[in-house]
Amino acid sequence: MEIPVHNFYQNLPRLETSRLILRAMASSDGPDIFAYASDPDVTRYLRWSPHQTIRDTENYVDEVLRQYAEGLDGPWLIEHKAEHAAIGHIHLMEINVQHQKAQVGFVLLKRYWNQGLAAEALGKVLEYAFSELDLNRIEGYCITENLAAARVMEKAGMRQEGVLRESFFQKGTHCDFSVYAILRREFER
Repeated sequence: MEIPVHNFYQNLPRLETSRLILRAMASSDGPDIFAYASDPDVTRYLRWSPHQTIRDTENYVDEVLRQYAEGLDGPWLIEHKAEHAAIGHIHLMEINVQHQKAQVGFVLLKRYWNQGLAAEALGKVLEYAFSELDLNRIEGYCITENLAAARVMEKAGMRQEGVLRESFFQKGTHCDFSVYAILRREFER
């Protein structure tokens, strides 16, 4: 089956769980995104630094919208149903049609940590990737010290496969990254 990657990003599907809506970003989401993108605790283990101004966030959203329009890339916004607010985003990226695999990454507003929301969003993305995009493998990477991200991936059924020693130069230092993955047949069990 051909994975319609271009069409996928241009028409990012709306996904729902019991507590969350995963949807495309909109320009109006800037203030909510700034709330988590500007928090040094939230961005501590991420490749990008905290946004310093709302304009940084607006530029980021503009870039995401451009990438959606061109069918290149783009994350789902994680919206909390009860609060009608964006609380993070989750990204299915590096989709490789030939090898039927992709990577996933996620970020969540700090006050929503430890509530199972990231794992809930990740589970829904895995379900979509395996059933609708016909992928066979989803990988996730986190700095080895980021135990919270590791727990999220484990809760969603992903297993640690190893450590890539000093594999990324991030925020001025070479970092070790844990590799997590799940196969379609494992998810379907």
